[in-house]
Amino acid sequence: MAIEQVELAQLFDSNIYLISGDRTVLVDAGIGFQADDTIGFLKKMLNRRKLDVLVLTHRHYDHVGGANAIIKEFHPSKVYAGKYDSKPLKEGDRASTLGERFGGPLDPMDITELNDGDVIDIGAHRLRVIWTPGHTIGSISLYDEITGALFTGDTAFVGGVGRWDHPTGSPEQLIDSLKKLNALKINGFYPGHGPSVPEGGNEHIINGLRMMGVKI
Repeated sequence: MAIEQVELAQLFDSNIYLISGDRTVLVDAGIGFQADDTIGFLKKMLNRRKLDVLVLTHRHYDHVGGANAIIKEFHPSKVYAGKYDSKPLKEGDRASTLGERFGGPLDPMDITELNDGDVIDIGAHRLRVIWTPGHTIGSISLYDEITGALFTGDTAFVGGVGRWDHPTGSPEQLIDSLKKLNALKINGFYPGHGPSVPEGGNEHIINGLRMMGVKI
C-alpha cells in the first residue's frame, strides 16, 4: 500500500491523502478554492489509474468543499462519510458544514454512510472505519489493519487535538475517541492538518490525551 499526500496551496485546506493498493482511496477533499490545482496533482499521482473511493472524515468545509469537483472529474464508485455526518453533506447544508463561515458553496452529494467497524477493502489492505466523535458527532478515522497506519481526520494531530467548540463537538466524546484509538497499535499517523509521521503514532494519541487532562 502506498500513501501520498496531495500538495495544497490554501491556508485552510485539509490534508488530502491518496491510498493506493489494488484499488485507490482518497481521504478528504480539501476546501476546494483551488480545485483545478488539486485535480492536477491527483491526475499525476493516479497516473491514469481510476479513483475508486472518496472518504470524507467529517462534515467540515475545509475537508469537503472540494469534494464535488473531485467527484465530477474522477467519478469514484463510492463517496463515503460517517453515518452521523452524512445528512448535511447529502443536503448541501452550508451552516452545519461551516461552508457559510468559509464562504464557499456546497452542492448536495450522493453519500454512502459508514458505520463503526465497517471495512473498505482495497485488495491487500483493509481500512477499518472507527467512529471517533468529539470534533463532530460523525467524525471517523481509518485504520489499516495490515500496516497500522491511522488516518485521524481532525480527531488528533501531531502536537494537538481537534477543537470541540463547533456544533456537535464534545470534549467528553473526544477523550473517549482518543482512548479508543490508543488501544490500537499505530505506526504511520496521518492527521487532517499538519505533518504526518511514518511510525510511532501512539505517541501522538497519548499526547492528545494528556492535553485533555487524562493521566496516562
